[in-house]
Order: sequence, then C-alpha cells, then structure tokens
Amino acid sequence: KVIICQAICILAISCYHDRMDYKFENISIMDFIKTLSIYKGANLRKVLQCLVEERQYSRAYANFYNKLKNNTIKFSEIVDIADTLGYEIIFRDKNNS
Repeated sequence: KVIICQAICILAISCYHDRMDYKFENISIMDFIKTLSIYKGANLRKVLQCLVEERQYSRAYANFYNKLKNNTIKFSEIVDIADTLGYEIIFRDKNNS
C-alpha cells in the first residue's frame, strides 16, 4: 500500500539506479500532477487531503482543481504538491546534461 504523504522519489523519461525521472514537457500542469499522483497510487482528492493535513491548505477541492485546470497555481503550491507526493523539483542546465 502506498502512503502518499510519506512516499519518496525524484521528479519519466528514464529509470535507472532505482530512480524515476519525469520531464515536464508539452503537457498541462493538471495532467502532469495527475500522472505523478497516479504513479504514487493517489488521486487529486488524496493529494489535497494531505495538503490540508500537512500544510493547512483549504479543503475546497473545486478551488484546487480550478487552479490546476486554469494554470493559475503558484509555483510554491507546485513545490508543496511535489513534496507531499515525495518528489523534488530539480532545475538542470540543458546545455550541460
């Protein structure tokens, strides 16, 4: 059973050394977050539940959903979602990969 509030991984194009890397490219933020959530055995409601418990987010699912759908979510909220799912966001220089 996956416990999404304590899962650990890294932000999938490739899998190596027991690590999955996901590349955000040509996909809506909503679909990207849904994909990451599903990989952890969760859905958006479960993610919001963890955000409410861990970070005192509002319980209003409609507001959370609309922020994702309309691409109006703040980067700090994306960081919180990633952390809640057990991911970290890494910025890598494309020229030095």
